[in-house]
Amino acid sequence: MERYHFIGIGGIGMSALASILLDKGCTVTGSDLALNERTLYLKNRGAKIFEGHENTVVDEDSVVVIHSRIPQDHPELIKAKNSIHRLDLFTKTAAPTPIIAVVGAHGKTSTSALLAHVLSSFDSSIGFKVGGVSKLSGLNGKAGTSKYVLEGDESDGSFLRIHPEGAILTNVDADHLDFWGCFSSLKKGYKDFLKTVRKSELLFFAASEDEGIVQKGTSYGIEKGDIQAWRLRIHEDGSIFDIVEPSKNLLVKDVYLPLMGEHQVKNALGVFGMAKALGIDPDFIKESFRTYLGVKRRCERGKDFYQRKTFLDYGHHPKELQATFQAIKNQYKIPLRVVFEPHKFTRTKNFFQEFVEVLKIPDEVFLLETYSANEDYDYEGSSEKLAQVLNIEVTKKGDLKKVLESRKHTEGAFLFIGAGNIDRVFEECL
Repeated sequence: MERYHFIGIGGIGMSALASILLDKGCTVTGSDLALNERTLYLKNRGAKIFEGHENTVVDEDSVVVIHSRIPQDHPELIKAKNSIHRLDLFTKTAAPTPIIAVVGAHGKTSTSALLAHVLSSFDSSIGFKVGGVSKLSGLNGKAGTSKYVLEGDESDGSFLRIHPEGAILTNVDADHLDFWGCFSSLKKGYKDFLKTVRKSELLFFAASEDEGIVQKGTSYGIEKGDIQAWRLRIHEDGSIFDIVEPSKNLLVKDVYLPLMGEHQVKNALGVFGMAKALGIDPDFIKESFRTYLGVKRRCERGKDFYQRKTFLDYGHHPKELQATFQAIKNQYKIPLRVVFEPHKFTRTKNFFQEFVEVLKIPDEVFLLETYSANEDYDYEGSSEKLAQVLNIEVTKKGDLKKVLESRKHTEGAFLFIGAGNIDRVFEECL
């Protein structure tokens, strides 16, 4: 029986792969500095989980699973006789099952999770590995035999090793420049990825958001592209719209998606195109959209805070913040108070002015210390500099609940947003 040890098993990508291996009957162990909901889930399924990192926890017969940010001097990696990158292990495990990949700067998790929901609702033999936990199934990874839905990762260039049967490209935007060096290099990376997609009829991309790099494929967008959304209107906690495919003389009326914002509608159009191209009837896709509950930490609704709506979101790029801010404000027409934890000094520095402008959209901002992700402190990309320019103070996490309680008599909603530990802050405050 194959044995695998995951360094950082509580991470969303590692835990998804661990879940797939457990489905396949492999022996799984893992370690993490802090245990969380995913490690508890895996432990309940039979994985052996260790808190902290020590070389004594690695069995000599285990293959150690790593990702690109694991340092070479990590004690568990030094102990390993064999190691493998998580993407390479996934493709090895999935082979020869075809892979449908979702890549892009923004919206990958929302799109891949919705695609996994639609396809697995149609065919239970479909597997998936996505970057978020489904609120309906509680899963972020499941073994499959007919196809896999995979959320690709451009942050370290590993998406170039997928070689999928088909793909959805949500958009191309500057990010992860600490790895790529410049936007031109990143765009070349996307171009190289597109060359690995095996079937152009299974390539879908957001119209006018691909930086002109897609030469073959089907575009989608709101009132533009090959697959279009029309008559978009707000309904309850989501959107209703018509899907039109002019070249196919296709009209699907009154599609309900229980997710907020135009960006989620665009994601759904890509999923619709892919699912239809894979042979699923449009009416089945429409019904699958209606039953979708979304993923955790993607504009996830929390319990009310003094009768005020609360939301938790993973957004950490200025454009992601803007889309989420506008979605909530447009949906409910109420003031928005935002608790923001910047993610990485390099990202904040690279997009400093963009962060300044987008943080002017909410009615009030509570700025937390930057989540470093193991980067060295840099004032130029710090919360302190952001706060100075915005003419506010950095709020200490320990003081946040008291500060928010002072707003309990004010109208509006509270959004906690960031890619670090803001989910813990969210739970502690509510």
